[in-house]
Parts: sequence; structure tokens; C-alpha cells
Amino acid sequence: MSTDEIELALVEVINSLITLKRRNQKSKKLWVRSRIERRNQLGISNTLLKELAVEDASSYFNFLRIDKQMFNELLQKVAPKIQKQNTIMRDALSAKLKLEVTLRYLATGDSYKTLQYTYRVGKSSISEFVPEVFNAIFEELKEHIEVINRTKIEKELL
Repeated sequence: MSTDEIELALVEVINSLITLKRRNQKSKKLWVRSRIERRNQLGISNTLLKELAVEDASSYFNFLRIDKQMFNELLQKVAPKIQKQNTIMRDALSAKLKLEVTLRYLATGDSYKTLQYTYRVGKSSISEFVPEVFNAIFEELKEHIEVINRTKIEKELL
């Protein structure tokens, strides 16, 4: 066998190995869906809610069941408890977005699936942060919240 034939055989073996490796590789999973990546440009938080806050306060209130001033006050109180740190891999969801999603959930009872499309946030993310936001709101406002004992009320009604 000549040197040229050996080199050609080696090239064929290497090409075969590369082809086999490509076949065995799993298809890459998306880290974030492209529609979710466009949250900051097209999500309801940065489009409709900004418009309503500036142009139509009553519609803003109707949408979240809270006015802009009260929203900002609540956000100031709960933000330190619900805001996560950005990482090298991705930016954390803002405390503002988490609070908006949670208030919309409370206002409408929409499913997490519906909210994921409206706010461009994954359903699994919503299911993680909504309870955190509930707890933060409760902790910050517990002195203003009266917890009613259900059995006590039932006895009073009888």
C-alpha cells in the first residue's frame, strides 16, 4: 500500500467516525423558546400595561385590580423578596413582571397556561414564582390582613 492510499483510507475512517458521532448526538434542546425571548419587546408587561398606566388608568385598574400607585408601593415592598439575581446564562424575571402575573392571576383566575402566552413566561416558571409572590405579599401586609377562622364563622351562621 502506498502512502497516498494509506492517507486516503485514514481520511475515510475519520469521515466515518465524524458521521457516526453526528448521528449519535441528540438534537439540541431549546433553552428558551424564541417567542419567550421576545418578552421585553412584545410581552404584555412592556406593551399594553405601559400604555394603560399612562393613557387609561381605569383600564389599568380593571386589568390588574390595583391602581398604578398602589402597584408601585406593593412592588417596593415585595421586590427584595421576589427578585432573583441575573446569571451568566440568563437574566432573571423581574419582580415587576412576577407581581403583574400574580395580580392578573388573582384578578381573573386565568390558568397558568393562559398567562404564559399573555406574558411570554414559561408555565413552569409561573408555577414556581406565584406562590413565592403570595408569600411575599402576605409577609409584607400581614399586619393589615385579618385571617378569619372558618369554623368560627360556620358556628356563628348556625
